[in-house]
Amino acid sequence: MALNKKAMRRAVIATSSAALLVLTACGSDDGGSDTGSDTGAAASDEGRGPITIVEGQDPLNAALENIIADWNAENPDEQVTFKPLAREANDQYADIAQRMQAQSDEYDLVAVDVTNTAEFAANGWLLPLEGDNAIDTDGLLPATVESGTYNGTLYAAPKNTNGAFLYYRTDLVDQAPATWDELKAECPKAEEAGIACYIGQFSNYEGLTVNTTEIVNAFGGSFVAEDGLTPAIDEQTAEGLQFIVDSFEDGTIPAAAQTYTEGESQTAFGNGEALFMRTWPGFYTDGEETSVAGNYGIAVLPGVDGPGVSTLGGYNVGISAFTDAPATARDFLEFMQTRQSQEYYAEVGGAPVLAEVYDDPEILEQYPYFSTLKEALESAKPRPASPYYSAVSKAISDNAYAAIRGEKPVQQALDDTQAGIETAGN
Repeated sequence: MALNKKAMRRAVIATSSAALLVLTACGSDDGGSDTGSDTGAAASDEGRGPITIVEGQDPLNAALENIIADWNAENPDEQVTFKPLAREANDQYADIAQRMQAQSDEYDLVAVDVTNTAEFAANGWLLPLEGDNAIDTDGLLPATVESGTYNGTLYAAPKNTNGAFLYYRTDLVDQAPATWDELKAECPKAEEAGIACYIGQFSNYEGLTVNTTEIVNAFGGSFVAEDGLTPAIDEQTAEGLQFIVDSFEDGTIPAAAQTYTEGESQTAFGNGEALFMRTWPGFYTDGEETSVAGNYGIAVLPGVDGPGVSTLGGYNVGISAFTDAPATARDFLEFMQTRQSQEYYAEVGGAPVLAEVYDDPEILEQYPYFSTLKEALESAKPRPASPYYSAVSKAISDNAYAAIRGEKPVQQALDDTQAGIETAGN
């Protein structure tokens, strides 16, 4: 068993050596010395022993700490240590990347945003979860498994997830629209009330990529192929982007939404300035402190012929390619997906990845929005699984923003997006 683990580790490192050399040239050049684990005990030859998991500081850390406490109580010889990283995503990335470039065994498990999973896998920083490292994904929401998959191979275990809702004013409309045509048919009610019809996050940042891909996906389109490298822009992609542009032109979406991030859109809806809003589940409770308290409901996002598609959020956890305890790390990944572990995420306001949690009557009584959240997650899609996600996202948001503002025709915006995707790794 030990020889197999070490052989797999050497193979992963060898296949990614070119990428690691390039990345190291851009980062630390301290000689790549091994910093060693700080857990106080060495791993065994069977790939077992104390491990360290790292994750950015977040309110959901409390769930992870509870999971670790349960594991440590049952596994005194294979204790898990949690090392919280910085709050800012860029600082978290830099911290992990520095260790990975140095081939350090300091971090055994790394929690990564779903947008970074493909990059970490392509760089050879994560062990593929296959063979001896395979985990049981039965019972997990399929979209969350897809978010941890790169080029057909699972590299990271889903830990917690997220999906978007359509919020609507129950005092102004009788029921939530299931399609975009139904939503637009309700817009005269917004005009009569002197408010906007639909708002989302259309400022030029990551939120615009999310809003754009959601609508493009609802039209059956996409931006990147399964390999994460090849552009997959087609007629359906054009239809989706054209719909967004048309919705700004006909007033369905107000021009002010071009400046909205999550905060601005939620403030506007909370102040009673919009009939419909797309945003994350957190507003379900936060909205009770606003002027629309008691007068809003939630539904899945609208689509073309029926319910639409939410972009998937959340975090995955991968095994470092440089760990000395891959067997323990693998077992802890599955432990994080047990019923009790996943309930911890529900208790702190997170979204579990285990489907059955959403059907528990006691949990639904405490978190009534979970039934809608499960429906949204069952049809959700991850963002483009590209090892160059940041560049791909920028190409999408920059050009979608230009099209929305009338600075480029839709086809030109898509041609420029395709060029950006093709050169993303350069």
